[in-house]
Amino acid sequence: MSLPPLKFMLDSQLARSEEDFKVALGFTSKKDKALRRHHLEGALSDAWQAYCCFVRYVLIRSATGTVASSGAMLGPSVVPATWERVSYIGGRAASGNNVQPGLTNNILRKEPTWGDSSKIVNIVNALAPANGMTLKANFAGGLAGPKHCQIVRNACAHKNNQTSGEVRALASQYLVSAFKEPIDAMLWKVPPTNEYAFLSWIDDMKAIAAGVV
Repeated sequence: MSLPPLKFMLDSQLARSEEDFKVALGFTSKKDKALRRHHLEGALSDAWQAYCCFVRYVLIRSATGTVASSGAMLGPSVVPATWERVSYIGGRAASGNNVQPGLTNNILRKEPTWGDSSKIVNIVNALAPANGMTLKANFAGGLAGPKHCQIVRNACAHKNNQTSGEVRALASQYLVSAFKEPIDAMLWKVPPTNEYAFLSWIDDMKAIAAGVV
């Protein structure tokens, strides 16, 4: 499959997360607090997982051979040209380990966090696809939305002082209305647009996807 359909899939998934987020905004009474949190955390988790899956599929197809939106044919850069080989290389590169020829991985829990922008350059360098420069320029090009989404989602899934501290460290970049728990960061506003932080993260994911394919 070519790369453009992957962007369409991501856009559709992010649209559902955005709708769930907007539904959560409608729960304003105290009795609906748990329901509001449920929808917010669901939207956050779904958006992050959708983005990670997008990055994974883009890397797999780029490294095993695909077609870019320009029509350019991208030949395989890994041997064997399989998702299992890409999975193995991605995991080794993300953890800073040497890549051995011919080895593969088919255990999904051993795969890296594909959407982690702090790991993506090492992964792309190890895979060495023909569109590697484009991938690095977009996945690690400076748009902070995916990283902020990752930090907040991690803090919601693993509640402790350290993860909450990582969320608090983001506050200087937003207009902060409240911070009682990590999920509140989704409702911070982005200066000067006054857009909700979560929606800005989704916008960044879409922009990255558009640049990649």
